[in-house]
Amino acid sequence: MKPYIHIINYWETGIPDIRTSKFFDKLNFISMTRDSDYDVSTLAQESDIAVVCIDDHKEGCLKKIARIAKNMVKMEIIAAVDADETNTGIQALQSGASDFMILPAKASTLDIYINRALERIYLHSHICFNENCYKSRFAHSQRNYQQLFNEVPCFVFVQDGEYNITDANRKFEEYFGHHIGEYCFGILKNRDEPCRECPVRKTIKDGTNQSSEMEIISSDGEKHVVLCYTAPIRDASGEVTQALVVLMDITEARFLEDHLTSLGFMIGSISHGIKGLLTNLDGGLYLMETGLNANRLEKVKEGFDMTQDMTSRIKKLVLDILYYTKTRTLEWEPVSCSEFVNETFGLVAMKAHANGIVLDTKFESLVDDDTFDIDQDSLQTALVNILENGIEACIDDKDSKDKDHTIIFQARVDKEKVLFKIQDNGLGMDKATLKNIFTIFFSSKGNKGTGLGLFIANKVITQHRGGIKVVSTKNRGTKFIIKIPRSAPIHARHRGLPVVPA
Repeated sequence: MKPYIHIINYWETGIPDIRTSKFFDKLNFISMTRDSDYDVSTLAQESDIAVVCIDDHKEGCLKKIARIAKNMVKMEIIAAVDADETNTGIQALQSGASDFMILPAKASTLDIYINRALERIYLHSHICFNENCYKSRFAHSQRNYQQLFNEVPCFVFVQDGEYNITDANRKFEEYFGHHIGEYCFGILKNRDEPCRECPVRKTIKDGTNQSSEMEIISSDGEKHVVLCYTAPIRDASGEVTQALVVLMDITEARFLEDHLTSLGFMIGSISHGIKGLLTNLDGGLYLMETGLNANRLEKVKEGFDMTQDMTSRIKKLVLDILYYTKTRTLEWEPVSCSEFVNETFGLVAMKAHANGIVLDTKFESLVDDDTFDIDQDSLQTALVNILENGIEACIDDKDSKDKDHTIIFQARVDKEKVLFKIQDNGLGMDKATLKNIFTIFFSSKGNKGTGLGLFIANKVITQHRGGIKVVSTKNRGTKFIIKIPRSAPIHARHRGLPVVPA
């Protein structure tokens, strides 16, 4: 507290016990007649408070208050008025006083008013009440929160009750684009109508936080698994008008989890198959050994054929496992479809001819340029898996000895896509088998299959943004219809890979 509290026009009868005030040693009494005047500069510059007692010459007192308020802007002015002059106290407030007290009063009452004045002085010295100061602080806070909003390493956006996106952070806009004012379900789900169970809608309705796991689709068609958290945003009246939505991408974590689970299933599923292959391999070696010892070439040939077959199966099994377990990014490049078909045909032709199966290829292009953007190695692996599946189906069709087994490998190129058809007249599949052919580790071949070939084929075709359809009839054969877009996906173009226009 500063040294002086001025008491102007003091009358002792107003506060008879003023000497008992705890501020008494700080009081500076200025007693003036009603006709006298004074210069406000006589007030000590270091003082904080002036108590102005208003007498019946109130107009002069109010002018004094106005002059003090104008020249001593930081000074707290307490007007002291008689009990029947409360209106004068209000006029004093209008003239610049910050408070008024009723006389007569006790010293303890004066102490209350002085304490209140000191509290106001403290607030003014520590809090800025200036409008520009408010604006500056608000702008500073807004910048801080906007920076925090943008730096969060998640997709963050604000949504209203009508499913409109009203704000979004930098990560959201970098990934999905600028979509303020658009429907959330159109941007995140590629839908034309709201989701059946919307956590944001529930948050806005009852003001509760919601959390869930969901799939979203990016602008280039990639699916992502995200954890969705919502929180209510309330207006000044406390009503929930919007919701804050935070999406945490856990795609890689879920992929790793599924991958590890699948690896566990794979180890258990193929262990018996490996054991069977090794047993047959031992059998082939035994036949070769006994044939050599007995000088019987037919037994040596039988053992050699068995060993060669088992070696081929083990090689395919290992390659399937390596392909499944390896994480690789597709390497897009323009490839001639006719050359691709001929090369793929060559990889399976020998096996087909060795088993008396006719492999017929047909190629048709409806456009001059037959190139399409693919990862050649992976798509070729997928089609070879399907072709070898057809060869095995023909080999296993033992009951149809008089049937001429044929596999047709057909490709047609148009402006937008390449259509592959792979058709065999082998064993065919029943409905139960047809339903599960793309399920991992499902095989209808017993120990001959791993259940990975068609699973990998389907996965590769999906990665190429294509589709696969299967038609099969028991004992009549199976047809695979595969559609592959000719152009590379958007993200491949952004990486600067060469793209031949369709």
